[in-house]
Formats: sequence, structure tokens, C-alpha cells
Amino acid sequence: MSAPPSTQERRRWRPFARVWHRWFGILGGLWLLLLAVTGSAITFYDEIDSWLNPDLRTIPVAMAAHAPLDVAVKRAEVAVPGFAASNILMPSHPRGTIWMLGRAPVDGSPRPVEVFADPRDGRTLGWRESGALSFDRRHAMNILYGLHIDLLAGPWMTWFLGLVSLAWLIDHAIALWLAVPKLARWRAAFAVAGKPGSLRRLFDWHRAPGMRWWPVTLVLALTGVTLAWPEDSRHAVALVSPVTGRLHEHWPDRDPPATPVPIETAIAAVTKDRAQLHSVRILADHAAYAVRTFDARDPDDQGRLWTYVAMTDGRILARRHDNGTSGADLFFAWQYPLHSGKAFGAIGRWIVFFGGLITAALVGTGWMLWLRRRGRRR
Repeated sequence: MSAPPSTQERRRWRPFARVWHRWFGILGGLWLLLLAVTGSAITFYDEIDSWLNPDLRTIPVAMAAHAPLDVAVKRAEVAVPGFAASNILMPSHPRGTIWMLGRAPVDGSPRPVEVFADPRDGRTLGWRESGALSFDRRHAMNILYGLHIDLLAGPWMTWFLGLVSLAWLIDHAIALWLAVPKLARWRAAFAVAGKPGSLRRLFDWHRAPGMRWWPVTLVLALTGVTLAWPEDSRHAVALVSPVTGRLHEHWPDRDPPATPVPIETAIAAVTKDRAQLHSVRILADHAAYAVRTFDARDPDDQGRLWTYVAMTDGRILARRHDNGTSGADLFFAWQYPLHSGKAFGAIGRWIVFFGGLITAALVGTGWMLWLRRRGRRR
């Protein structure tokens, strides 16, 4: 008696699925391994960076009062000639420092730099060049972050790593089909059997962790695609739901005033509670400040409520939460929180950390399986 047509169809496609899974693991595995290891490391970027650079990232005692941000910016401009701040992040804990991102001349050309200041008096603690290819404690975490984003090779590599993430996303469906050929035997896919050292044991050590962590790595793959291909992802999602985006992305350029209102004036127009302040972006091309504050709707700890304040007179221009007004806006608001694990606090970050290690282990056991089977065929 012949098998049902649906069963015959699945058997016909199964060899193709095996070939895809095998060669994705062999060819894409190296890139996936690099993404997994660096991704696990930068899950705790701030903690490790603070440990490596306590003189930049921490102050000796918790601050009782804070200096105006304008003072910190002015002192940074003196300490780093030509520095122009574009984003000012507030301390994330009582002993944290002010973290200013911007550009400054380095070796004769403008480069992205980071300047750190004491929140108690605005004194500049030090600075470093962002993305500098320098293997020391000052730049260690930035190197790992750069490797994860684009291998320090620029936008074209970000696009390529997005392609790797897309292939990984497709491979999740194929791997699930290969791991559970019959739904009635799904439990076997989560078990480890066979004698120690046997090919069966190695296969199970490849399959079982992959099945147990499948939901986590699936989310990492999907969010990896959307973060690497933001514009393409928005065009795709816009086919089913409108994407509005952050307000300033649609504003025309405007010249900033000769004497803009102080940053503290912009903050005061938005909130009186300093604890609610996450950061301030200086949108010089739009003659506005973007004051980011924490909100009950935030999916993570990044201060997702944007309030735009005019540099000319300190009036509020507009306000928008990253959750936006559509399903697509909400979808994109959750991409970074899910990819970093911050959507679920410390537990989520640990899950992402181990998800990266599991992915690295899957690449390793996959290569071992291929080599063992290749050796047996010889």
C-alpha cells in the first residue's frame, strides 16, 4: 500500500531540506558563530565596559545633586576641541556618568567620539573614539559591538549579515521539520540518547539543545533581519500595516538658531523629575531637542517617549512614543528590546546571553557531525 500523497511529498522534499541545513551550517556557520559570541558578550555591554573603564563609567560616590547638562557639554567642548554633542545619555544608576556621543576632529578629520562627564559638576572624565580599531580596555566593548554589527567593515557587511540572519530564519523552519519528521514522536527530538562518543549521541547533542532553545534563537534571527535591514523591513511590513516612524525623520532641515535655548530649559519643559529623563538628542538639523523620558508603555529601559522642544524658544513641538499608532509601529518598537533581551529585564538578557552560547554550540556540533559523517563515507 502506497503512502498518502502528502507523506510522499514530504519525503520528496526531505533530501533538499537536509542539503540546505547542512550547507547553511557549513557556509553560514562561521558568520553565525561570530554573531553569536559577540552578541552574548555585548548583552552586558554597560556592565563589562564599566568594569574595564571605571574611571570613565563610574563616580566614587552616588550623586546627591547634578550639574546642568549645559555645563557638561561646555566642559566637553573645552576638553575635546571641536566636539559637537548629538546625544547625551543620563547615568543609568546612582554612580553612573553622563555619556555624550558626538563628533570631533581626530587626526585631522571628523570622527565619532564618546565623552564622559561627572554628573555632579559636569567635569570631563575622559573620551574615546567610537569604532577605533584599538585592542585595549578603552575600546574592547566597542570592538565587540562593531564586530557584531558589521565586522568593522561598514554598511555593506551589515547588509550581508542581514542576509545571514534571513537564511538562519529560514533554517529554523527547515531544522524543525528535520528534527520532528513525525509529530507523534516529537518528544524524541528533546532527548539525548546513544552511547557516549557515538554518532547518535553527537546528533542528539546537536538536535536537543536546538529544539529547547528554538523559540529564543528564532526571535534572535527575526530581529537580526529587521535590525540589519531597517528600511527593507519597513517596506515589507508596510504592506500589511502602516509604519509612521519617529517624527523628526520626516521633518525638513532647518538652520539652528545662533543662540539656542539651554538644554536644561528643554528638559524643564518636559519633566521636573530628573529620574524620568533617559537622554537628550540634539537635532541641530531640525533646530530641536528630542528629550527622551521613561514611560509606562516602554518595552525596555531606553526611554521610549520622545518630546521635541524648539531650540528657538523652548516650546514643545510634538510628542510621540516609539510604540506609535499602528501594529507595525509596535512591531518595530519591540525589535531591539527582544534582540537585546531587555524586554524582559535581567532575566531576558541572560536568556539572550545563553541563546548566543547555544547557537555557537549548535554551529560547533553541526561541524563535528559533518566531519564525522564525511570521515565514515571515506
